[in-house]
Amino acid sequence: MNLRIRPFRNTDPPALVRLWNVALTGRGAAILPNVNCLELAVLARPYFESKGLLLAECDGHIVGFVHAGFGPDSTGQRISYERGVICVLAVHPEWRRQGVGTQLLRQAETYLRQHEAREIYFGCHRPLCPFYWGLYGGSEPSGVLESDALAKPFLQRHGYAVQATHIVYQRILDGTSWRMSPQAAVWKAKCELEVIPRPVHTNWFEACVTSPLEMFRLQALLEGRTIAQVDMWEMELFGWRWKQPSVGLLDLQVAAEFKGQGLESFLLASSLQWLEEQYYTLVEMHVPESDQELRKSLRDLGFEMVDRGLVYRLDRPGAS
Repeated sequence: MNLRIRPFRNTDPPALVRLWNVALTGRGAAILPNVNCLELAVLARPYFESKGLLLAECDGHIVGFVHAGFGPDSTGQRISYERGVICVLAVHPEWRRQGVGTQLLRQAETYLRQHEAREIYFGCHRPLCPFYWGLYGGSEPSGVLESDALAKPFLQRHGYAVQATHIVYQRILDGTSWRMSPQAAVWKAKCELEVIPRPVHTNWFEACVTSPLEMFRLQALLEGRTIAQVDMWEMELFGWRWKQPSVGLLDLQVAAEFKGQGLESFLLASSLQWLEEQYYTLVEMHVPESDQELRKSLRDLGFEMVDRGLVYRLDRPGAS
């Protein structure tokens, strides 16, 4: 086997797209129609380094790739090299179980260590999500999806352990009603709802990551003050995988003095109603496993768990 691992070249995107669509076929991997998707979600980022995107090549054919990078510092205004993340690793099905994935993984770890990363994670998760939002994971990056069944034993075998778990919920919008508690229904008479384009980003890194996504915001106003909001974005590439127009929900926020009063459920129910009016038929939201209150609100509104997102960390990042 004449295999070599090399850094990305500018002529590689067409081969990467072909490999992506063959190797990443799970429910949480978008179908890539062209190289523009990679350009927007990966290559155009100002912090992209070709040495972090490594390709496995054999006799001129790309048979695997891995991509490692870094997240922001505490201000979000620059890259921090203290924590590295391996965003994605893919091997062509015909080349699996031949050591290709292991070679790619170890070289990605070496790249991160060369930048003096103190911690190494596998699976993008906020804020450690420099690339691939909109291409893998669903409504937001939450690590490696459990439905990608080959990942967990591979990572555990190479020293990674699960550090965080997110539950992936979906709800079909098919004209059926959803149950709203009397406490939540009270807000219908109190609040004014409006949908606006998502306001400007809070920092440089967030702008880099989410600018390609078409985001909008549903907010609840009480006497002109925003007391709750939830962001939404059209998941076009995932919709092709799921064969229906899909939207992701994220960043549900409620003012502290109104928490626990049904406002969360009211805003979620209102978002479902508005999205159904726009002819979307599937809604997805990721929730930390520990957030029992939000998980209950989603279940009460007819959401069902479809997957888990697992964030992994290398137990001994300094090991050779």
